[in-house]
Amino acid sequence: MKKLRILSLILALATIVLAFTACGGNDTPAGSGSGEKTKVTLTVWGAQEDQEMLRVMCNAFAAANPDKEYKFLYGVQGEGDAADKVLGDVTSGPDVFSFASDQINKLIAGGALARIGGQAEQDVKANNSATSVDAATITVNGEDQLYAYPCTEDNTLFLYYDKSVIGDDEVDTLDELLDAADKAGRKVHFKLNDDGWYLSSFFFAYPELKYDVEYDENMTETGVDINYNNAQGLAVMKALVKYVNHPALVIQTDDSKLIAGFTPTAEGKVEAAAGVSGTWNAQSIEGLLGENMGVAKLPTVEIDGEQKQLTTYMGCKLIGVNGYSQNKPEAHKLAQWLTNKDNQLLRFETRGFGPSNKEVAASDAVANDPVISAVMAQAKYSRAQKSVPGNYWTPMGSLITPFIERKEAGTLASYTDAELQELLDALVSQIAK
Repeated sequence: MKKLRILSLILALATIVLAFTACGGNDTPAGSGSGEKTKVTLTVWGAQEDQEMLRVMCNAFAAANPDKEYKFLYGVQGEGDAADKVLGDVTSGPDVFSFASDQINKLIAGGALARIGGQAEQDVKANNSATSVDAATITVNGEDQLYAYPCTEDNTLFLYYDKSVIGDDEVDTLDELLDAADKAGRKVHFKLNDDGWYLSSFFFAYPELKYDVEYDENMTETGVDINYNNAQGLAVMKALVKYVNHPALVIQTDDSKLIAGFTPTAEGKVEAAAGVSGTWNAQSIEGLLGENMGVAKLPTVEIDGEQKQLTTYMGCKLIGVNGYSQNKPEAHKLAQWLTNKDNQLLRFETRGFGPSNKEVAASDAVANDPVISAVMAQAKYSRAQKSVPGNYWTPMGSLITPFIERKEAGTLASYTDAELQELLDALVSQIAK
C-alpha cells in the first residue's frame, strides 16, 4: 500500500544526503566553513532503523545553522532499554537520545535528563498533544516540570476487524461487535489475561479510577495511592464478568494466537472476526485480510448500564538532552529540531510512526493512513504511560485469571459482589504495598 510512497521518500532522503554531505559517518564535520566558526560536537543516539533518517535530520540542522561547524557522533540504541544504557555511564553518554516514555522517571533520577524551560517549553506544549506532553512531564511538589521533547505518539491499542464479516457500523460498542461476530460464527480476540496493559483499558474507562505514585528526591517510589477497589471498580469487574461470559470473546495471551485467528485453515475457515492489538501487527494482519482489513478506535463497553469508552495507555517516544551534556544549549536546539513539525512528518512518512505534533496528526498524510488514523482516534482516549507503580503489572495481569478458570470449568456465569470486591481489595493491596 505504501510501496510507491516509501520509494519516493527513499529517493528524497538520498537527495538530501547528497545535498548536505556533512555527517557522512560518525566523525565527519558538518556545516564546515571558515576556521572562525564555532565548532560543536554532539553525540546522538537512536534506534538502528532510524540511523539514516537521523543523519538526514542532523545534516539539515547543520545546513540551517551555518554559523557553526557541527560534528555529529552517532550511536545505535533502541528506545526500549535506552535508560539502562545511558545510565551505565551517564557522564560520557550521548548529548541527545531517544527513549520510551515509561523510562522518564528513571532517567531523571540518574541526572540523565536536562529540564526544558523558556520558549522551548512553551513551543512543546503548544505544538504537541496533551498526552505526549504529559508523557514528557513529571510533577514535583505540585509543579509540572518538562524533561523531554515529544517525538511520536502511537504505542497503544486499537481494533482490527474483517470488513467481510463486521460492518463499519458494528464496531462502535463491544456488545455490537461480539454479537456480530457470534452471528457469523467467528470470534473477537482480546488479550485481557496475563497482560495488565490491555486490561487497564476497562478501568481507565472511568477517569476517576487511577493511581498516584509518590517519589523521593531520587525519584524512588515511596508510596502508591490507588482506588480501583471502589464502587466504580466493582462496576468494571461486573462488566468484565459479562464480557468474559460472551461466547464470541477469546481471551488469548499471545500475539501469535491473534495472527493465527486471522489465518485461514486448510479448509479456508477463519476464526477471528476482530481483535485488539497495536501497530506492531499491522503488516501481518493486512497481509492476511488485504482490502478487508478494517481499523478503528476501541469500542465502548457497557458498565453499570452506561456506555464507557475503553481508554488505553499511550506510550510515546521522547527525545531528551543529557543532564551531563557539555553542549546543552546546542543539544536542546538539536532536540527541538529533531522533533519539529517537518521532522515528525518525515518520521511518519519514512518509518510509519504516529506523530505527537498536532498539525501533523491533522494532516492529509495521516488521514490517508488507516492504521495511524485509528491510533490518532484512540489517542483521544488514552493516558500517558509513565510513573506506573512498580507492583502494578503482575497483579493486574492476573486479576481476571479466576474468571478464565471458572469459564473453563463451566461455572463463570455468576460472581457475587463480595467475591469481586475481594479480588479488587487484593489487587489494591498488592499494588499499594
